[in-house]
Amino acid sequence: MGEKARYQASLLAAWAQLQILYCFNLIAYYFRNTSPVHPHSFRKSFRMMQVVHKVKGYTAVFVPRLVALYKLSDEVNRLSLPGDFVECGVYNGGSAAIMASFCEKTEPKRNIWLFDSFEGLPKPTEADGYEAPPYEGWCHGDLEKVKRIFRKLSIPESRVHIVKGWFQDTFPTVEIPQIAILHIDADWYESVKLCLEKFYDCVQPGGYIVLDDYGDWQGCKIAADEFIKSRALDVKLIQVDYTGFYFRKPKK
Repeated sequence: MGEKARYQASLLAAWAQLQILYCFNLIAYYFRNTSPVHPHSFRKSFRMMQVVHKVKGYTAVFVPRLVALYKLSDEVNRLSLPGDFVECGVYNGGSAAIMASFCEKTEPKRNIWLFDSFEGLPKPTEADGYEAPPYEGWCHGDLEKVKRIFRKLSIPESRVHIVKGWFQDTFPTVEIPQIAILHIDADWYESVKLCLEKFYDCVQPGGYIVLDDYGDWQGCKIAADEFIKSRALDVKLIQVDYTGFYFRKPKK
């Protein structure tokens, strides 16, 4: 077998392993969220897994974090917490679609705001560490794929606001008075810092701030820790998996 063939075979093996892991996680989380004492939990968990399965191929976020987004979206709806859903760092729209699937299931109806350059990750800074520079330009999202998964989940276009461009250019052009969930999947220090400074004050007390890269990229962790300290926030960071964390905005 030639070098090229071995390389292709290794890629195929890695892809197959990821598919198996994804399916295994789906099954595991289905049973984790069911109980014979609550028969309705089987139907509810099945619906959750259906949505998570549908966004496969449109996201780089793993099952545990997708399930967490689903549950948080469901919770703020049950609590009738006011505000829109905001995602910073969209890629191909899978995680955003999970949140958006709840936009018409409460009153008042929510909107979802999607912020992404659709040109890949920006250039990192020293705060992001020595491992970050090679990833500049990665996670290059496809706007057409974003629209496709939203159609696939029958999410009305009227609920979706896609803001294309670099955060430093687009954030000053928008105002979102109330936010229920702020999902930050922006990797680098400067990007995460911009997201928190721009949108945290709009998150409603009892709403959630989700940090997809807190456990993976040091820049994200530093930016979040600095922000929490500067605001003297009394919050508990809840870990979802090796990288995903979230916290609830304190009620006044």
